[in-house]
Amino acid sequence: MANSMLSALLVEDNAIARVVVSKLMVEQGMALEEAENGKAAVESVKGGKSYDLILMDREMPVMDGHEATKQLRLLGVKAPIVALSADTQQCHKDLFLQAGADEFIEKPLTKDKLAQILTKYGLRRGDAL
Repeated sequence: MANSMLSALLVEDNAIARVVVSKLMVEQGMALEEAENGKAAVESVKGGKSYDLILMDREMPVMDGHEATKQLRLLGVKAPIVALSADTQQCHKDLFLQAGADEFIEKPLTKDKLAQILTKYGLRRGDAL
């Protein structure tokens, strides 16, 4: 595993948020692909891509995070799906978890929050294991 870079998919419609998260992921030694909405994420997986981690925004055009999470699980995705949202109402957390998300994290995603996620799911670089 030390020779192969872990990969993540960031599903986020906000370009600035994508830049920020991308920088955090690269700092953690992860390869990152981006999708601007849930449909693009589902299409990526249907096209044969696989990921070690998926970070999923809640509110996006075309297909929201809840529906995308549901569809990814139906496609057999086993990777952790971590929901990201500034809206922390319990009903939104519950919808994500019911859709198949493993966890719900409040935005903004920080270096510390990302490190906790990577540690929790065993995705830290070899020196951190």
